Amino acid sequence: MRSVLKPLVLLLCLTPPASGQELRGHGGPVRAIAVAPDGASAMTGSFDQSAILWSLSGGTAEAVLRFHEGAVNAVAAVPGLGFATGAEDGRIALWRGAAAAPAEVIEGHKGPVAALAVSADGRRIASASWDGTARVTTREGGAAVAFEGHQGPVNGVAFMPGGGLVTASYDATLRIWPSDTGAPRIVTLPAPLNGVVVAADGEIAVAAADGRLRLFGPDGEARGEVVVGETPLIALALSADGTTLAAGG
Repeated sequence: MRSVLKPLVLLLCLTPPASGQELRGHGGPVRAIAVAPDGASAMTGSFDQSAILWSLSGGTAEAVLRFHEGAVNAVAAVPGLGFATGAEDGRIALWRGAAAAPAEVIEGHKGPVAALAVSADGRRIASASWDGTARVTTREGGAAVAFEGHQGPVNGVAFMPGGGLVTASYDATLRIWPSDTGAPRIVTLPAPLNGVVVAADGEIAVAAADGRLRLFGPDGEARGEVVVGETPLIALALSADGTTLAAGG
């Protein structure tokens, strides 16, 4: 990911937004979106407490899904299943196709779920919560592992290559947790963190409240930063090929 730092600056600062499909249907602000790996469908989550499954070929809603008791803050694609949603009610719902009820429900958080990540094989779901923890749950009845230690809301979570985890928090720390659930590497930054992504080579990018995008190696060593603006960065996404980052503020 380091090799694309210069193109990344041009993408963030100079490229105008491309025209695209407009999906209308929610009754409140849209807080999250995820696209299926095959590009045929997408799911959105909204402040109106619903999730909508969309067909991208026609731009039509296939199902309006109502389960959560609170805003739907996070959506992630789940290989072999469909999508996952995380919400203000602290629950995670796994959706198969356009079924009206979740195929699985994951509980355990004591505060709103802010972000979700899914392992490459689709078997593990990682969640970040404002209860100050992250959790990794193995699907189909597997035990959940809690990652504790942050002193504020956890806003971002991502899997590391090899099975570890990285979390980003409003307490201005980035924590890199080893796969054996040992003590994390803690990186303290000058601003609260709102999102994190990890590339296939282990390079880490975090979105911060000071408008900066910061890059780190798998060991937590700083690689560089990009000043995107003067307002907080609140969302981050990595392209499937790992060469392009998109940041929203």
